Amino acid sequence: MRVELNNTKEMKKKTTLYIVIGIVVVAVAAHLLLRPRIAQNSYEKGIVLLDSLQYGQAYEQLNRAVRFSPKNPDYLFGRGMALAGLNRDSAAIADYTKAIAIDSMNFDYFLNRGVSLRKIGNYTASLRDLNRCISLNDSNSRAFYQRGLLNAAMMEYDQAVKDYNRSIELDGSNLEAFYSRGESLANISDFKGAIADYDRMIEGKNATPESYKKRGTFKLKIQDFNGAISDLLVALNDLPNDKELLFSLGEAYSNLKDFDQAIGYLDRAASIDPNDPLIYGTRGGALLNKGDFKAAIQSFNKAINLKPDYLKAVYGRGIAKAFLKDYRGSIEDFNRAISIDKNFTQAYYNRAISKAIMGNHKDALPDFDIAIKYDPKDAEAFFNRGISRMNVKDTKGGCEDFRKALELGYQPAEQMVKIYCSGSGN
Repeated sequence: MRVELNNTKEMKKKTTLYIVIGIVVVAVAAHLLLRPRIAQNSYEKGIVLLDSLQYGQAYEQLNRAVRFSPKNPDYLFGRGMALAGLNRDSAAIADYTKAIAIDSMNFDYFLNRGVSLRKIGNYTASLRDLNRCISLNDSNSRAFYQRGLLNAAMMEYDQAVKDYNRSIELDGSNLEAFYSRGESLANISDFKGAIADYDRMIEGKNATPESYKKRGTFKLKIQDFNGAISDLLVALNDLPNDKELLFSLGEAYSNLKDFDQAIGYLDRAASIDPNDPLIYGTRGGALLNKGDFKAAIQSFNKAINLKPDYLKAVYGRGIAKAFLKDYRGSIEDFNRAISIDKNFTQAYYNRAISKAIMGNHKDALPDFDIAIKYDPKDAEAFFNRGISRMNVKDTKGGCEDFRKALELGYQPAEQMVKIYCSGSGN
């Protein structure tokens, strides 16, 4: 009986072991059978989260999908998009590369890898991927748009415009393409074309303060000052502390000779960035045109202290000094302007004027000669050189200049011709 009892216990142990092994085998088999379904469910959840821009949660789901099915290119691609959304572009590129190794004919894989390569600054590889994408599908508007962004990043603006054109032909609903094309057109100085693209942006539902600011800046470039102010003021409602915007308003009002408004906006810009020489230089110009020469000099001084080779500020200060009858000081500034740019003819002309006013007509003549050489239709330069020639007893040369000035339409020269040049020898 004891032997039988022991045998029974042994049989029970074996039976229990077989049951456990069986359960484990069934569980493993079930797990293996369910892996694809689990992976697909995680992938689908991840894509929904991607669409709602919840990149962190999307990554968790898509990472789970890849873990259960590591050779599915769509899962790898999805995880790559989540990583790109998290600005982890190097990791995204690794996933896109794995997906491409499995399926090298999917243009989306090349497109997204090309975008991430651009974002990390690898423009050569990015261009290669985007070209490959377009070769696989030449009707994909997104590919042309992204290649346009890449060409713009490489400062190949003409090529960027061509890509944006093609993208817009394929899908005219992408307002970002109009926005980006507008920026590239502006970079090749086609401001009217840029304005037309921003018109499209602003007419749509995606008008932003930035788009008004950009369009206003472009209008400033084509000297549509009223139009520029209109756009810039709209942008200012939402961007009250935008230095560039305030500076552009200062420029626009200055060009309309509303110098008080110009100075007000430039003061606001300077309060935001007190170290920008362009603000003080432009402010100095407004004060100069307003006739407040002492204040203009103070503003030009600030600009020059910040940027010693700031040509317009140095020259403007020279003009202000001349108006204050500080002719020696003005000549010093005109000398400095010429040392910065030897081809800046206005400095030669005004240096000649200051020299002539001081009675130094002999030294003034070479400066008048240079000014006239660069602009042989400057009637006033001929007239003033004529005065200096007369003062060094060159009556014949003076009369030639007076007659030339009159020929070019400078009427004050007529009286000089009558007074000094009526004799037969003149």
